[in-house]
Amino acid sequence: MATAVFISPQEVYNYTVLSGNVDIDKLLPIILETQEQTIEEMLGSELYDKIYADFVANTLTGLYLELLNDYIKLVLRSQSAASYILISPYSVGNGGFFKRTYNGVETVDVKEVERVSQIYSSTAQMYINRFNKWIGLNPLPEYKTFQDEVNASKTITVTSTWYFGN
Repeated sequence: MATAVFISPQEVYNYTVLSGNVDIDKLLPIILETQEQTIEEMLGSELYDKIYADFVANTLTGLYLELLNDYIKLVLRSQSAASYILISPYSVGNGGFFKRTYNGVETVDVKEVERVSQIYSSTAQMYINRFNKWIGLNPLPEYKTFQDEVNASKTITVTSTWYFGN
């Protein structure tokens, strides 16, 4: 089953440091994961499902279209870039887990990668905070902090740090 994403990889390339030669097959899963984790938590399941269904049907209008264009897309492109930057140097293949290096080029320190990723996470957080103000002024019936599935959260915090256990 195909899943629609609210932004294209091109939108991420156009508004972040990710270049157009980033492999779409590696970026699309990050966009989808960010959409399903960050955006659904931000909106709650009912509003997310409404936006998603109308987006797929190409029938978004009014406040819903404003929400998509002015908040969802901005959070999604920034947090997708942050997530991609954090994991892009690493791959898992038949040979195991490895970090790509190039002859004559200094490898980037993990702290530096985290710093660049955090820039985009901070940008995504700013857009989430703006969304919280906007939704307070533009109540939508599907936006609920208590529901059967994922509750909308006004305290969502996006982070981009490594955790390797103890």
